[in-house]
Amino acid sequence: MSASRIPGLVVLLALFGCPKDDTDEGPGGPDSGTPVSTHAGTISIQDRRLLGAPHLGHGLSLLADMSTAPRAPDYDEAPGQLTGCKVWVYDIASDPPPRPAGDVGTLTIEGTSASLGPACVFQEGAGYVCPTATGEGEVVLEHAVAGTGAPPNTARVSIGGAAFGPEDSGRYLQLRGAPGASGSFPIVSVTSATEVRVAKAPGTNPAPAAGTYQVLAGAGPVPGTPGDEAPGDPLRDSDQVRVRITPGNDSPFQFPETTVAAIGTAFTADTATLGLLDHVPLDGRPFRLGCAGEGGHCGAAELTIIQLQTTDAPTAGLSPYALPPAKTKQVVLTCIQPGASGIVDIPAEASSLLAQAHAASPITRIRTAFMRNGAALTKNPMPPDNTVRVVAGHQLIGFTNP
Repeated sequence: MSASRIPGLVVLLALFGCPKDDTDEGPGGPDSGTPVSTHAGTISIQDRRLLGAPHLGHGLSLLADMSTAPRAPDYDEAPGQLTGCKVWVYDIASDPPPRPAGDVGTLTIEGTSASLGPACVFQEGAGYVCPTATGEGEVVLEHAVAGTGAPPNTARVSIGGAAFGPEDSGRYLQLRGAPGASGSFPIVSVTSATEVRVAKAPGTNPAPAAGTYQVLAGAGPVPGTPGDEAPGDPLRDSDQVRVRITPGNDSPFQFPETTVAAIGTAFTADTATLGLLDHVPLDGRPFRLGCAGEGGHCGAAELTIIQLQTTDAPTAGLSPYALPPAKTKQVVLTCIQPGASGIVDIPAEASSLLAQAHAASPITRIRTAFMRNGAALTKNPMPPDNTVRVVAGHQLIGFTNP
């Protein structure tokens, strides 16, 4: 799960919504003496794809980041506006990124074509996840064998006492405690109430053993997920995403239900962007990302969003889709362009901060997300004036390894 998360996306969306009216003198206003905000939240529902990995498919992905409010950016292309590019350069020791708030309550998310289940909850070490079933039993895992008709790069998983259903196809199966069978695996098909087939590289079949399991919705791409707008597509153009919270004790978030009425539709990044998402320049030159150029198709969306995040931690031995926490410096670059243009220009001033951070502490990996989204803003009805931004749509992620 950690490889699919986007730490710090809250920074991106802390810029959404309309600027606060300067004449507002009510609770939390400039003359009230009440802090305007202590925390900022992001709830992001995306149909996610990974650049260069069509074999991994696509799938519904939930990110819920609730953190302390971010400081002002180090570069702001359009101060006071939600648009333009913003860059934060964090020194991990002396000026760290916003601090996660942890468990702030239970989230209920409805309206997606693929259900996210009854509730999404905070789990230590994983953040917010959407479990639809949990249990324990004997786990039997058998890898596909060539010539038997079983799909290659899959494994059959049988769990005594489980109760899988057709809706579990497209979710993830997380196994723990069974030697040789632990991990988190995309479910590509459900073959019976106690058996599923998961995507898994070939290996040695472990001995049957007792273990625990969770079925997780909204955990990321799954091979074989039906194409955009086909039956079984997890996020369709007509979906209206609704989010509400049941706050925990002393939660900094008490927001009412909010709806993204028009999600960002499917898109195809243009040819130039496909070449940049995994080769972000680190020489300070400006660059452009979009879907409106040659080879691209944008579809409808309220916003085009770029979020780029770096790490200087070692990546050897990790998944090519992992972004380990930065050790010394971290750069978060976000750019927001409203309207249908589908083009975002990253100026030299923003790009140069990447180059400077790289020179100070060599960047080992960059994660760049290109998103076409609809958005909605909600906030606490009473002080502190903490806001939550909800975005929904389609996303393409690339990884640069300098």
